[in-house]
Amino acid sequence: MASRPGGGSLEGMNETPKKLTRSRADRVVGGVCGGMGRYFNVDPLFFRIGAVALAFVGGAGLLLYLAALVLVPSEDQPAGAPGVGEPGAQRNRALVIIAIVVGLAVAFPFLLGGGLLLAGIGIPLAILVGAGVLVWWLVSGEGPSGDAGDIARRAALGVGVLIVCCFIALIGAFAAAAGPGWLVAAFVLLAGVAIVGAAFVQPLRWLVLPAVTLALSGGFVAAVGIDVHGGIGNRDYRPASSVDLRDHYELGIGQLVLDLRDTDLPKGDVPVKLDIGVGDAELIVPNDVCVATDAEVGMGNVRFFGHDHGGVDVDYEDLSDAAPTTTRLLLKANVGIGQLRVYDSRGEFYDDFDPLDESHPKQAACSA
Repeated sequence: MASRPGGGSLEGMNETPKKLTRSRADRVVGGVCGGMGRYFNVDPLFFRIGAVALAFVGGAGLLLYLAALVLVPSEDQPAGAPGVGEPGAQRNRALVIIAIVVGLAVAFPFLLGGGLLLAGIGIPLAILVGAGVLVWWLVSGEGPSGDAGDIARRAALGVGVLIVCCFIALIGAFAAAAGPGWLVAAFVLLAGVAIVGAAFVQPLRWLVLPAVTLALSGGFVAAVGIDVHGGIGNRDYRPASSVDLRDHYELGIGQLVLDLRDTDLPKGDVPVKLDIGVGDAELIVPNDVCVATDAEVGMGNVRFFGHDHGGVDVDYEDLSDAAPTTTRLLLKANVGIGQLRVYDSRGEFYDDFDPLDESHPKQAACSA
């Protein structure tokens, strides 16, 4: 191998320097991302994702891509065309850069508003497409490869699988809430069989995601304690006396209101139980009635005389005492998903109640 006196290889001196050019073979629009991927030796998909993401930030990605179309030469540029280093090309590129900067500064407020609008539409759409590709990868084994048409086809098929799984989740949740207790265990067993079977029989891979969806929806219903045996709709109960007052009120899905403001209640302890699967339960009592509450909410909120207690697996107790001559309502409440509200005739007062203000008692009828 020949070498020059100062060291170094003549072969290295003859190597063509690496240039950034727009790709002709790997292009979706103008080959900019394909050329950058080849120049930096990374997958062009990363540059395409970045360009789309920047397009939602005031339109910056679109302007940068247009600038690259002008400034970056194509790899099939004719030999006689002006090179990057020639004075004429440098002057033209400098003018283009100045024009782009000035245009961006002038149009940025308008582009920002349009970019935010596009982001509100495009980002959820991009997330949906990504989820579709991932789901199709899971059920079929075809990864996110190929051209744009292949990716779009897989995304559409994956979104279709997601829609089917959503229907399966709704059906499974309702079946678990309305069916016998062993049904959730059957869902979990089915998911386990599908996963084990898919490890040995490839076509069973299609059953894994629907079976797991069914098990998760049933397990969620069991975890939060949703029960729809009480029916669906709105129920409004206003008993006139303690004879008409039942000790148990139940509703599957909807709103249950028990209004006792005009009920002739006896002195002492009066037990009442409220069960609702999904929805709101309201108990309204007279001002001279004390309420001792033991409430469980799978997911939601308990608003008890202006005090909020919300979250997941809420277990709320307020076992206030009352004088023997005072009516004390012993409330036992179970809510799967939703809210339990307890208040007296001063409902608006409790809606505006500040829980940190100790000068206002929660219940005037309770002795402690």
